[in-house]
Amino acid sequence: MAYSSFREKQSYPPDVVPVVPTRLPIPLHPARWTYLFLAANLLVWLAMTLAGGSENTLVLLRFGAKYHPLVAAGQYWRLITANFIHIGFVHLAFNSYALYLFGLQVERRFGPARFLVLYLLSGIGGTVLSYVGSRALSAGASGAIFGLMGAILVYYATHRDAFGSQGRRQLSSLLLIMGYNLAWGFMNPSIDNLGHIGGLLAGMALGWAFCPRYRLETDPARGFVLVDRFSIGRAIIVSLALVGLLSLLTHVGTLIHILQ
Repeated sequence: MAYSSFREKQSYPPDVVPVVPTRLPIPLHPARWTYLFLAANLLVWLAMTLAGGSENTLVLLRFGAKYHPLVAAGQYWRLITANFIHIGFVHLAFNSYALYLFGLQVERRFGPARFLVLYLLSGIGGTVLSYVGSRALSAGASGAIFGLMGAILVYYATHRDAFGSQGRRQLSSLLLIMGYNLAWGFMNPSIDNLGHIGGLLAGMALGWAFCPRYRLETDPARGFVLVDRFSIGRAIIVSLALVGLLSLLTHVGTLIHILQ
């Protein structure tokens, strides 16, 4: 999963024949937020356990789970805090493993700033869609994790030719994992599948906007290198558009719950 070789495809004038390696290392960033989110989820779960149990309804409400009557009453902060709450140790363990697996991939390739925005907005996208379409109390980082899966799916789809067979295997594996989890969510009424879908769609949109766009450049010390030249303007526009859409959907959800 940490494969970092990239086949650069570049055309040159017929009279210029540079010596370019067939494979170049892609730029990777140090991972910080993935570990911080893992620690935050664990600490919140421990605090809930000491407060009466992470499966206790009153404890879940006290710590900020998504519950539509309270959100409709003005507690919109629950759409954020619900992403850091887990219902039971098994829930925490599965999400922690998935966050470690996909979080490191996305943060190392996209960088910590883009990762942070992507993770938080994907998580909010999941809770907002759940708020619009579900009346159940829910919590968990699954929406944000599905967002990470959507982002890395877009990444490998964008660079599928450059990564060759390894990229195609990654795409196949990601589609299989997402398909299985979504199918299981539809079959299991205790799973908030709207949260998964909302996070996935937000992650794919942001993944397209934030995806590294590699360019071949020369460095005096290292020779040919790949440099990430993604569009900051596109990233800002898509992020603001997503924030606006999520705000609109939140108000729609409030109207639905007030009228019911």
